[in-house]
Amino acid sequence: MGVLRFQRIPFRSSVGSSGLTQAALTLLLIICCSTQEYRAPPFIPNISFLWAWNIPSEGCAVNFNVHLDLNLFSLVGSPRKNARGQNITIFYNNRLGYYPYIEDKTGKVMDGGLPQTGNLIKHLAKVRKDIDHYIDVDMTGLGVIDWENWRPLWIRNWKPKDIYKNLSIELVHQQHAELNDTEAAKKAKADFESAGRCFMETTLKLVKDLRPNYLWGFYLFPDCYNGFKEIDYNGSCPDIEKKRNDKLDWLWKESTALFPSIYLSSKFESTLKAALYVRNRVLEAIRISEVHSVKHPLPVFVYTRPVFADIDLKYFSEEDLVNTIGETVSLGASGMVMWGGLNVSQNVQYCTDLDNYLKSTLNPYIINVTLAAKMCNQALCQDQGVCVRKHWNSSDYLHLNPENFVIQLERNGKYTVQGEPTLEDLQQFSQNFHCACYANVHCTERVDMSEVHTIKVCVPGDICIDTFLNSGPGGHPSSWKEKSATLSSILSSPTSSICSVHPRRQYSFVFIISELCTKQLKTTLIALMGFRTYYSKIWHLSY
Repeated sequence: MGVLRFQRIPFRSSVGSSGLTQAALTLLLIICCSTQEYRAPPFIPNISFLWAWNIPSEGCAVNFNVHLDLNLFSLVGSPRKNARGQNITIFYNNRLGYYPYIEDKTGKVMDGGLPQTGNLIKHLAKVRKDIDHYIDVDMTGLGVIDWENWRPLWIRNWKPKDIYKNLSIELVHQQHAELNDTEAAKKAKADFESAGRCFMETTLKLVKDLRPNYLWGFYLFPDCYNGFKEIDYNGSCPDIEKKRNDKLDWLWKESTALFPSIYLSSKFESTLKAALYVRNRVLEAIRISEVHSVKHPLPVFVYTRPVFADIDLKYFSEEDLVNTIGETVSLGASGMVMWGGLNVSQNVQYCTDLDNYLKSTLNPYIINVTLAAKMCNQALCQDQGVCVRKHWNSSDYLHLNPENFVIQLERNGKYTVQGEPTLEDLQQFSQNFHCACYANVHCTERVDMSEVHTIKVCVPGDICIDTFLNSGPGGHPSSWKEKSATLSSILSSPTSSICSVHPRRQYSFVFIISELCTKQLKTTLIALMGFRTYYSKIWHLSY
């Protein structure tokens, strides 16, 4: 929602002696202004969209001398049990206290099995020890509790989790033989939900007290159960599930961050359904983030994977990245956590595949979408908020214009971005996105993009777009005009014969030019190609 431009309302002609008209206009302004969106401020200063790496890939360097480029990720941590002192830490069911659950495969009862038969005092004492072991006192980061064996709402424990319902009813019958089945089920539900809430709520309160510099929440909360079932699938979260999420008000109150998941199965591969699936899950998390205060929402960090959940090591295509990362960024989430299993570093081939995927596909796209988002934030929000789609169900994305930009992987292994935005690029952002202000910040959305004279945005690794815009005759001329003017002279150079575009198709995301090319020749070839091989498909989705 753009900020209202009050000067365009003709008060003198509309408001005079008519008190009714004045009251109506006042009411209209209140209604309109109340629709201003807000987002949580950056967890790390100047990092408007946080990237976290939560994949156990450290074995690639240690065992196979394959060093992955993770410079774009502000937080890096392994989910392995022996990893400690990390700025992103995930706690599975056997790493934080004595979480009561039943083993899925063996049926073995662990620490009481049911929340109402668990030992809360013993659990909290162990939580203290575990937090001291895994997280240093003065650290800042994300703390994610991953308890998935049972769900705190009784009705959501469908098969195979209905074992918790059945055992809870049996327990009530043992304790109250006089109750009939209906009465026993009613009491079992109340006992289970009360105890489950107690375990989750008190655990959150304790870890927040022990490590207040961490943001805490439960993985997969909120969920909206919008899996692909219908032929005419539109991705929407069922209304009943939204109402059930509202019943978890106590959980959102104690959480200091939300960690929803958008893991994709292969049935969503390169389909519009994937975008719809992700879009609605992220939007539900954003809705929940505002439950307690629209003006002070919780940060939303979306868990994703670079591979499909049901096929080991089948990496996302370019389109799949748009449907996951692109959707999440365009909706104004606070960041993303990249998660993966233990198999990524099992052997040298797996590590090499991951390294190649990072270089050719994932890192270039992260650079693209992050710089585009920061450029939009700077132009529209003056860095006091983030750009969010005007129409939530559109296919408008925050991407660099491939006509004006190219991302290169240099010989030294570093990425560079060449190009500069045009006024039309910024106007396109303004047309499709509006500004959601950071909490506790008064921001005014810029409407006239011709007022933007400089753009300076960077991502980790000193990968930047730093340029002057709308310069007059005495200003800073477009470097791209200067470079294109040298086209004919450079093409006649004998050096051009040793340059080539990388032959592998998966490098379509990053236009890699032979390391032997001179910088001047690279620039010329890029201008000649017109960048149409770079993100052409993605750009047409959003332009």
